[in-house]
Amino acid sequence: MRLVVTGATGFIGARLIDRALSRGYEVTALARDPERAAARIGARLGVEKWSIGDPLPPLGQSDAVLHLAAYIPADLSDARQAARCFEINTNGAIQIAMEAASQGVKRFVLFGSAQVYAPGTEPASEASPAYPVHRASYYLASKLAAEICVLAFGKSSAMPVTVLRLASVYGPGMHDTGMVPTFVRTLGSGRSLVIQDGGRYSVDLVYVDDVVTLALQAVETAEGGVFNAGSGRACTSLEAAQIVADAVGAERHLIAVEGNSTDAAPRGFRVLNVSKAANELSYAPLSFREGIEAWKSMTGLTDFQDGSVNAW
Repeated sequence: MRLVVTGATGFIGARLIDRALSRGYEVTALARDPERAAARIGARLGVEKWSIGDPLPPLGQSDAVLHLAAYIPADLSDARQAARCFEINTNGAIQIAMEAASQGVKRFVLFGSAQVYAPGTEPASEASPAYPVHRASYYLASKLAAEICVLAFGKSSAMPVTVLRLASVYGPGMHDTGMVPTFVRTLGSGRSLVIQDGGRYSVDLVYVDDVVTLALQAVETAEGGVFNAGSGRACTSLEAAQIVADAVGAERHLIAVEGNSTDAAPRGFRVLNVSKAANELSYAPLSFREGIEAWKSMTGLTDFQDGSVNAW
């Protein structure tokens, strides 16, 4: 099988390429900086210089394009970034899909975000309302618009399109900012950790290898439509910190909680209902504890321990 991956040097893209190569697939990586991907060049990996908005290079008889490249503004609340978000994330995605179809690519996988769902207390299914006005609205609206446009084009062109709505992805190779890296870095160094909002911030944490497995399964089965890519479980910030502490051998008393409140308003993002992916794509994601243990078996969870942040 021959795959084309955009966003090839990113966290998920690099992991996806590794897995595809291990399965014996041929991969073409499209990257703004080919030198960053040069270390991955091998018999089954080619690298092409490319940015969103550029014409696609000749792709040959490729089976699928997996589109991860996106523009995420530094300030997610800046309305002046809206035009660029739509230019790159929406118009760029439909352009890539159209050019891929014109070259005979058989299917298209778009990586979206599960943060497009409207807030709610029940797990979000693929049919739940999407209304991203509470956070990162310009970026998330551009990602949701990309889904609509690419799915519509796929129907009109008879090219199967799969959209994966990703929960909060963690694992080896991730950036060193955010909740999970902070917990690993702080507790792994034996320092105290302060958690805000009473430890009630809740999110669906999905291990990167589960996302990669789901994407490749979608390619292999040519399954189209929208699929949630989460763990299917809610995890509070306090629970996540305790799990990380156990994994790195830190005492739980290093974890302090601040900001307890009687306010019952939910914090964070909705847990995802992943039954559709489980039923149609044999998706079986790990829990956060299982994912942390899988990560630990690979790197020892020493990825971020040189940092100094100890509050989240």
